[in-house]
Amino acid sequence: MKGKILRGSIIAVVLIMFLVSSVNADTNADEETQVMTLSKGGLVINYPSDWGYSQATSNCSIMSISKLDSIDSKGVGQVNINFEKKPIEGDFYTFVNSTYKSMQYDASFKLISSGESVIGDREALEYIYTSNDDGMDREHKAVWFEKGGQAYVMLYSAPVDQFEQNLYVADYILSDIQIT
Repeated sequence: MKGKILRGSIIAVVLIMFLVSSVNADTNADEETQVMTLSKGGLVINYPSDWGYSQATSNCSIMSISKLDSIDSKGVGQVNINFEKKPIEGDFYTFVNSTYKSMQYDASFKLISSGESVIGDREALEYIYTSNDDGMDREHKAVWFEKGGQAYVMLYSAPVDQFEQNLYVADYILSDIQIT
């Protein structure tokens, strides 16, 4: 008799565990991140649905997205990715490098790394640096490439303590970007 009770208890526990795990699986399925697409200015990007289209302050901006839970009371995304396009004056490498050369005289700017990379089939330049804007330390990853006499840059920016945990989104966008 004790064996039947023990066996029945074990079966009941297994069934309860199965039901609980099924409910959790359904709940997580509803919360899954969707892939969104944005096409503008000769670029097509895919990004997660917990990010959204936002306005950028740069006159050269062609599109910008921000992590939705990072938008402050002023409506500005503190974790964001901005794409800009600028006409190239002279050689691409000289044009891009001169941008960072002038920043070295700004005490709030600190270059961490720079080098060459590749986006799709295009050569690119990558810069990682920190800055201090109104007392907030931010980290940035800028990746530059050329298309049709224009310099394009993807600039990912976040407060220093949030940079690494959100960097995967910028890296995913770069690995999947379509240049039309």
